[in-house]
Amino acid sequence: MALRCFGEEELSNLREVLESGELWRGARGNFVPRFEEAIGNHTGRRYVQAVNSGTSANEGAVAGLGLEPGDEVICPATVPIFVSFPVFAAGCIPVFADVNPRTLIISPEGIEACISERTKAVVVVHLFGQPAPMDDIFQVARKHNLKVVEDCAQAYDCYYKGKKAGTFGDVACFSLQQSKHITCGEGGFVATDDPEIYKRANMYSNSGMPWFLYGLEAPKTNPVSKIPTRGHFSFGHDHRMSEIQGAVALAQLAKIDQFNSARKEIVKIIESELQDCPGIMLAHKHPDHVPNYWVYPIQLNPDETSLTAVEVSRFCREEQGIGVGCYGEINYLEQIYQDMENSGKTPFGLPLPEYVHYRPGLCPKAEDAAMRTLTIVTHHSADPENIRKQAQALRKTMEKHI
Repeated sequence: MALRCFGEEELSNLREVLESGELWRGARGNFVPRFEEAIGNHTGRRYVQAVNSGTSANEGAVAGLGLEPGDEVICPATVPIFVSFPVFAAGCIPVFADVNPRTLIISPEGIEACISERTKAVVVVHLFGQPAPMDDIFQVARKHNLKVVEDCAQAYDCYYKGKKAGTFGDVACFSLQQSKHITCGEGGFVATDDPEIYKRANMYSNSGMPWFLYGLEAPKTNPVSKIPTRGHFSFGHDHRMSEIQGAVALAQLAKIDQFNSARKEIVKIIESELQDCPGIMLAHKHPDHVPNYWVYPIQLNPDETSLTAVEVSRFCREEQGIGVGCYGEINYLEQIYQDMENSGKTPFGLPLPEYVHYRPGLCPKAEDAAMRTLTIVTHHSADPENIRKQAQALRKTMEKHI
């Protein structure tokens, strides 16, 4: 991949960091809080906590909810395992919900089917940069008094009914990993309008130390104690974002409109080359949704072909010399979940409820649709002509095999 997305802006910020001699954030920092303020303005959320990875952001978001061990958190089946691991980190139990088979996004019906008296939250993933149907999801969430986490790792600047993804839920988490819409190699952030969620997420990612910004008051030490302390008020990890990461992220954010435009041009190429291709369904479009694709999802039409995504990807690579991605990611089929179900306990020793299991067949729509889903990269640094050749190779493969 040609990394055209990095330039003098990132280098200038990095020089400033190195010349300062302060590469870690410290209690206040320079580039990291500047990035937090800028990304807060960009997303429209009041409080932002920048961290060292997208997975750390997921953990901070879940930790910010203040859940109790044994609480259940509903997660989509068709997402990477990074989404459910933070549920374990909070001592909670992930319960997987089925999805809309055209988008692979968690469905309101799937959420409703998973509700129990122990359900406290749901994680909504705006998969591939497609916005989830937040009105319908919130109707279910409000009915059952559930907290909503929006996972926007793949969904910068996509819109649902004119409002950005990441601005609906109680808290949102974003990734700054290399493949995302903006990047600092690794990194992420938690965004919320709730000061208590921000405080808990802040301390969780900072070893229990309340380095609060936004004028929020930190807890006070016990005046009776004679023991000196560095101010650790709760359990937490060291998930702080470094000044090096903050410097690059801040420069990247200034370019996001340019990057978004480049992605849209790549999408136009994909759709023009694959329009009316036999056996192919282009990404689902909805008049209230404006996607900003992380990758472009393509589905095999079951009414026209029995081929799987794995087979098509292999044919494309072997016959055309160019591969396409095949998704097939079903979270609950990971070995750790099978082992957990066999033992009847979570990794923290909590017993699993009898109604929670992770066997194949749990989410049939997700299982079927994931195995029919192909992806093409839409990264803004990709060569448009290479993307065109990839789409043309897929078309030739489908025309040959249908």
